Amino acid sequence: MAGNRFFPLVLLAVFAIPGSAGAQQQAVETTSGTQVRGQRLAPERQLTLSLREATEMALKHNINLEISRLSLASASQGVLAASGVFDPFVRVDFSESSSESPATNQLVGAQVNKQDRRTFNLNLGTLLPTGGQATVGWTNTRSKTNSTFFFLNPSYNSGLTFSVSQPLLRSFGTDVNRARIEIARKNRHLSLLDFERLVITTLQQVESAYWNLVYARENLKVKQQSLKLAQDLLEQTRIRVRVGTSAPIDIVQSEATVAAREQDIIIAENAVQAAADNLKILLGFEDPQDFLAEIVPTDSLQAVPEPVDFQKAVQTALERRPELKAKQVQSEIVEQNLLLARSALLPQLDWGVNYGFVGVGGTFTQRDSRTGQIVAVIPGNWDDALKQIRDRDYAQWSTTLTFSYSLGNNQAKAQLAQRRFELAAAQQALAAQRQSVIAEVRAAVRNLEASAKAIAAAVKARELAERNLEAELKKFENGMSTNYQVLKIQEDLAAAQVAELQARVAYRQSMVAYQVAVGTLLDTMGIQLADTVPEPEVHTYWKDVPFLQLSHWTSEER
Repeated sequence: MAGNRFFPLVLLAVFAIPGSAGAQQQAVETTSGTQVRGQRLAPERQLTLSLREATEMALKHNINLEISRLSLASASQGVLAASGVFDPFVRVDFSESSSESPATNQLVGAQVNKQDRRTFNLNLGTLLPTGGQATVGWTNTRSKTNSTFFFLNPSYNSGLTFSVSQPLLRSFGTDVNRARIEIARKNRHLSLLDFERLVITTLQQVESAYWNLVYARENLKVKQQSLKLAQDLLEQTRIRVRVGTSAPIDIVQSEATVAAREQDIIIAENAVQAAADNLKILLGFEDPQDFLAEIVPTDSLQAVPEPVDFQKAVQTALERRPELKAKQVQSEIVEQNLLLARSALLPQLDWGVNYGFVGVGGTFTQRDSRTGQIVAVIPGNWDDALKQIRDRDYAQWSTTLTFSYSLGNNQAKAQLAQRRFELAAAQQALAAQRQSVIAEVRAAVRNLEASAKAIAAAVKARELAERNLEAELKKFENGMSTNYQVLKIQEDLAAAQVAELQARVAYRQSMVAYQVAVGTLLDTMGIQLADTVPEPEVHTYWKDVPFLQLSHWTSEER
């Protein structure tokens, strides 16, 4: 695709595990068609995967990212389409006609007037940056008739004309005539920001899904451990019943607990599969066989909580959040539409000038004025007309000034008012987004701090539950406790272990949510969006000359 050279962007990705040296680098192009498709991502029955490897795989294979790449490619082509208004044009027309008509008077010079006519015209032109139009026209006509009053027959007429027209009020200005190009460029910028947001969202979803899978697998281990404890207690209970230190009903109670915990394992195993499938979708798995593979995460939930500064986080978020940048760009688009509306409100005052040369050639026929007989024939052709133009023998010029105005002009006035309301709404939307960002950062900081405290509390609760079970088992061995009490404390320990896992997962997810809220997730993961082939500035000549801009001569009413 020839247009692709105008919009290749490269997403330079460096995925670094904190504390690791020699972080690997990966370049992920945002140009459409770069997504890796059709590969087996899990050819083995088991796929060990670190968080860094998961993010790498998602950036290569995630289908939604490829959809966003296509939108970005389309927006890039929109810039070229908008700039097409300045493309030079060529117009060629050719015509041939022949006519016969009866004579209505003696001045026709024949009883039946016959005329043959051929024309060939060529025009080259272009739109000027200021809104005017420059045209070069070359006209040619060959005429032949049977009338005796034409002394050039056939005759050749040719003309070369230079024309310039320029609006002086409505549609004047480089800024007005570039407005749609600027709108297209800003729409492309919005698409790039959308791609950035999707990358951030995808990475957040991948990390969240990764930790959910880690939690599901660890939760399964807790359920398996809980089943093992229940089975051990059942075996001890059977021994105690045989020696007469426990009632047979205790066996039934222990067996019921074992059955319940086996059911818990079935539920936990299904949760592992569900979490793995969710992660596989985000990673771009497409082959049905890949969905049967087991994903074994290698990263641990262990994390050292770090303090955060709310004020600094807010400042960073206001500078980096793509949502704020997008609202600002949307406001700038409305400003361009407002400029067009202000131009449309003005009267139409157009100035035009034409200057050129004409030439005439042909076969000269001289007749006797009394008898009408031909007395001399001097051959001539088209070259005679072209020579007169080349020698600039016959010049012609004209200038025009055209004024028009719609009385009342209600449509333009209403559209201008609409654009002003849209600009005010866009500015309010920017303020609302800023407020939302601050609130999101505050919530992220609060959740992160709460998650850190929850880990400490959950660790302490789990340690106490372990000690409590250890003490209760000793009491049970000495006949000072019951099956019911031991089973209850075992359940308390399992619940405490699960609560600790949940607290650690919540902290991991709160941390990535904080990085998203502050706008530092890409930096934290070592990912940088870079426009390695910058989009060319199309038709920029004269655009920065102040007196050629409508905004230089008018001011927006507030």
